[in-house]
Amino acid sequence: MRNMTFERLIKTLQVGFCAMAAVVLGILLWFAAPPAAAAPNWLIATPDETAQAGATLQLDIVKPAAQADWPETFQLKLSRDGRTQEVTLAAASPTTPEDTRRTYHGVLPVDLSGLVRAVLAGAASNRLALLVGAPDAIERMRSAEAETAAAQPAPGRALLFPPNEPALSANEPMYFVVGSHTTARFQFSFKYRLFDPDSLPVEWFTPLAGLHFGYTQTSLWDLGADSAPFRDTSYRPSLFWQGAMPDQGLMPDLLRGGYEHESNGKDGANSRSINTLFVQPVWSTEFGDGRSLIFAPNFYGYLDKADNPDIQRYRGYADWKLRYGREDGMVALAQLRTGTSGKGSAQLDLSWPLRRPLFARTGGFLHFQLFKGYGETLVDYNLDRGTQVRIGFSIVR
Repeated sequence: MRNMTFERLIKTLQVGFCAMAAVVLGILLWFAAPPAAAAPNWLIATPDETAQAGATLQLDIVKPAAQADWPETFQLKLSRDGRTQEVTLAAASPTTPEDTRRTYHGVLPVDLSGLVRAVLAGAASNRLALLVGAPDAIERMRSAEAETAAAQPAPGRALLFPPNEPALSANEPMYFVVGSHTTARFQFSFKYRLFDPDSLPVEWFTPLAGLHFGYTQTSLWDLGADSAPFRDTSYRPSLFWQGAMPDQGLMPDLLRGGYEHESNGKDGANSRSINTLFVQPVWSTEFGDGRSLIFAPNFYGYLDKADNPDIQRYRGYADWKLRYGREDGMVALAQLRTGTSGKGSAQLDLSWPLRRPLFARTGGFLHFQLFKGYGETLVDYNLDRGTQVRIGFSIVR
């Protein structure tokens, strides 16, 4: 009897131990087993697992059943060696909400190649592996040209206000041309901004940020005469304010105004000098083909003209200026003066780039100049020496 009881107790303990072991094993297996991966909301696929840097990538996207409409764009995240870039994918064709698949296009970065992982940014999706080849020579050239074009200022308003223009910068055209009667004409010009935008005086009085000192020197060099003398030189220091105007209605894009002194540095009978106050509004218009038209009349009044009291009869009270062309092509600059006597002058400058621009209006250009009328120099303000045709080189136009 006692043996049977003991055997029954042993069996009960064995059954209880097995049950407990099964429970513990089940718990361990439940914690050790990874959770089932959630299915991605969006599915992305490509017709080919290979692609080329700088080229267009075609991606087919399948939307989840719960998604009602289609976004027009997606952001595709591309990763390689810890480096991540994003590409905008645009819809390649129209679709309806009932469609479950849609094709998108995007351009791969030029500087990303090798084995690249791709996944939608901002939306749960599966991950793709793409083998991206390096761009060919044509794609690299196109990319370099696009970067160069993006670095150049746009025509029109951006040309008038180059980004990050330094304190010392270009003012009027700078050139050296030779032609009729073996005379050479050259011009040097710059402007200097007196105060930095973040300087203390500008903090006190904001308009001081547009205050400039300008200097332009124009010389006529007689190469055909003995000892090749300079026939005349005009020196034009100026103090002026320059700034952008509100972009509305008929307001100019730029307004410049101030004081200018012009003299030829001579004494006696050949001495010539004038002092003027001037205002110059500037309007610009951009065209779809990249060309721009700039109209910049310069109006002035004489404060002192004792050396040439009738200069207004030949120069008038305004310089009518037009500038037309492309910054990467030909640019034409025309200036017309009409005096109160009906006598005046006209000057046409044409230039073509010989090298890539250094910055706005500055580079290397083949320069052609035509002048006709009175007052090519200050000493000749009332003389007409005939039509002058010259050709040369310019660095600012």
